[in-house]
Amino acid sequence: PLEYHLKFRFWFQEYNASYHAQINRDTWGIASPVEYDVPQCADGIMGCSRDPSGHGWIHTITGTFQGHGSLALANFHCHAPTCLSIAMYRCPAGTHICNATMGELLCKEEPVYGAGRADSRFDESGYIFQPPCLWGGTEFGLEAPPNVTGYVLGSVKTSNATFGHHGEMAWQQMYYFDSAPKAPDFFI
Repeated sequence: PLEYHLKFRFWFQEYNASYHAQINRDTWGIASPVEYDVPQCADGIMGCSRDPSGHGWIHTITGTFQGHGSLALANFHCHAPTCLSIAMYRCPAGTHICNATMGELLCKEEPVYGAGRADSRFDESGYIFQPPCLWGGTEFGLEAPPNVTGYVLGSVKTSNATFGHHGEMAWQQMYYFDSAPKAPDFFI
């Protein structure tokens, strides 16, 4: 039988009106509302390209969305071990294909495979960590939240497609501010 473990961490902080701001959640899926099938790639199959190493195949899908608010967090959901990356770009209004050629990279997430190094946070052997993109106060070492209102957001998702598989996801969970928090330098 298949055996697996899930590990969760929760942090809690009392609400402080001078510090905390209301954020909203939105989700965007590429390819389907939930899961999609990744084909076994070969020459001539749409979305397929050779892995740069020459030893396998990569399947790429894209999607565009209308942005709103200013981003606080982007957490992209995809399934291990085939998920290679999800990247999100910001493009001018009216852009039909928003990607690395047309837009500005806002966030790229790639899975990190734990090696068990004690000096590296979340680096636990046998676990996969998908670091989210976070924005916030520059005084906390974060980049200022990018304003995406009126912009087209484009996502590019890559999967290992050397072998076909069912049940892959390209799900973006976005948290955003509707209005500016109190700090005047908070937005770009």
